[in-house]
Amino acid sequence: MIDFDEAPVRRPYESVVPLINIVFLLLIFFLLAGTVKPSDPVKVELPAGEVDDKGGLQDFALYMEADGFVHFGEKLMDAQMAPYMLKEDIKQAGVEKVSINADKGAPAHELLKLMEGLRTIGVKQVLLVTNRGDDGATAEGATP
Repeated sequence: MIDFDEAPVRRPYESVVPLINIVFLLLIFFLLAGTVKPSDPVKVELPAGEVDDKGGLQDFALYMEADGFVHFGEKLMDAQMAPYMLKEDIKQAGVEKVSINADKGAPAHELLKLMEGLRTIGVKQVLLVTNRGDDGATAEGATP
């Protein structure tokens, strides 16, 4: 019988510091590389849509609530008067495309009044923003 007096060899202690460093570097990378979209100023429940226009959302966005009133920034307007109240803002911004985030419960006739008014003041294209299933917000192009 052989007698072993030596203790078994232990594996050296492995530090987790490099793993923590990598996790923090990844966190910093995703914080710097990712874009955070600001929340919408008005809470509207968008209707479902099927067209995905790669033109995207415009900087000049109007929000129509279920009661038919239109929001732009701090302004609250009637759908029929909104284009005329925003005429100077649209001209100063040099906008030809406007996106409308209309609640799915908004009256269609109010939305049509808004689109017609935008056409009257010189807007070339209106994008109706919708939800596309599980993909998030997309835009449907419509010319008033």
